[in-house]
Amino acid sequence: MKGLAEETQMHEFTERVGISQAEIAKLHEKSFLNGVQRDSTRVRFRVQGKMMERLLAKNQGLMDVILRQAHLKTNTFYFPNLLMVTDNHGVILTINGDERSILQAANLNNIGIGSSLSLSSAGTNAVSAAIDLQRPVWISGEDHYLDTMHNWVTMCVPIQTADNQIIGYLVLTAFQYISAPFMYPCIKSIALLLEYELRKTELQSKTWFVEEMLEERLKAFKLTLREKEVATYWLLDYDYKQIGKVLGISENTVRVYVTKINRKLKVNSKASLILSVLGAI
Repeated sequence: MKGLAEETQMHEFTERVGISQAEIAKLHEKSFLNGVQRDSTRVRFRVQGKMMERLLAKNQGLMDVILRQAHLKTNTFYFPNLLMVTDNHGVILTINGDERSILQAANLNNIGIGSSLSLSSAGTNAVSAAIDLQRPVWISGEDHYLDTMHNWVTMCVPIQTADNQIIGYLVLTAFQYISAPFMYPCIKSIALLLEYELRKTELQSKTWFVEEMLEERLKAFKLTLREKEVATYWLLDYDYKQIGKVLGISENTVRVYVTKINRKLKVNSKASLILSVLGAI
């Protein structure tokens, strides 16, 4: 019974990150129709120069998060590998791995920063398949379209924002057979960390924007500097204790300030204060 349960579990996992032969066939057909040659030794498109600078600037938020992750800068796997992050179109933004693998990928496939792993550039591979299928994908061996990728085993996982928009892909390529159940948790854990950092950055940006907007709106009222500070945090939904901790004053003092603010703006609740400060909603 245990063996059957494990087999079922493995089947479900393979269904989630694997790719069927029917899907491979469709991707191969698209690769052919896009003019990709199987025996090509170079991916067709590589962004360079000013275009690459603009691409990096466009993906600045993702790049900032990547630069803060030490494991994306050093080779942490014991097998020959490439660890890459692409944008949402499959263009490589960062690449790392052991020196030999990086050199081999550059020489055999023209793969490096700026190289496109899209279907029209590199044919069927884990990145182009993940873009097409909008999910994690594991591809090995001759399921790759290009002959020079037949020794690749690759896991690709989408990187998503808080609103579930895919902004890039995290890619781990090995040059020896590594099973999907081993590769997936390795790469997924890194992707989850990137997504957490992205969402934290997004939240901070939104908070700073709201604080600046509230500060600007409060200028229209005759409040002291301290009253403006208390009003800002009160409107950001901090409670008395939290405001007191941030400003270094007691909870009772915060209550007194809130009462003064309400009196000056002629309101009697937080809801009416919000309406008064932000205008009609």
